[in-house]
Amino acid sequence: MAEKSEVARLRSLAQLDADAVGAYDAALARIPEPLVRERLGGFRADHLRHVQELNGFIHHFGGAPVDLRPDLKGAAMKGLTAMSSMMGTEAALVAMLGNEEFSNRAYDLALRFDWSPDVRVLIERHREDERRHILWIREAVRTRPWERASAHEGSEVQA
Repeated sequence: MAEKSEVARLRSLAQLDADAVGAYDAALARIPEPLVRERLGGFRADHLRHVQELNGFIHHFGGAPVDLRPDLKGAAMKGLTAMSSMMGTEAALVAMLGNEEFSNRAYDLALRFDWSPDVRVLIERHREDERRHILWIREAVRTRPWERASAHEGSEVQA
């Protein structure tokens, strides 16, 4: 059986991912662009999978799995994302960038702890997902690919 502190750290990561699912829900509810919706939907699915996989270890170690409900921090994250998303896709992505920066820092910190090999492999895999999320969102904020996609669709309609 794992130490209680290990279960607590796993629960903390799982809660962070559960909170991220809520933030993605808030952003997706207001983003109309298919390209962005598709990518963010995939990132949401990654966070959902993280909760499920972490909960598997939490349960295995005798802890209580995390529900897919935001805690106070998650409710604030979801509310801020929802409000930002009302200002458009770029604002929604900037809000999600902040959320992903928080997730990236949390996974970086988690990797400083001494884990069993199987848990470490899982956390490293999740950390790579977080890196992929933040890189895409940063690039999307910088290049605004939905504008090119929209302009391309408009030229096809006119042609």
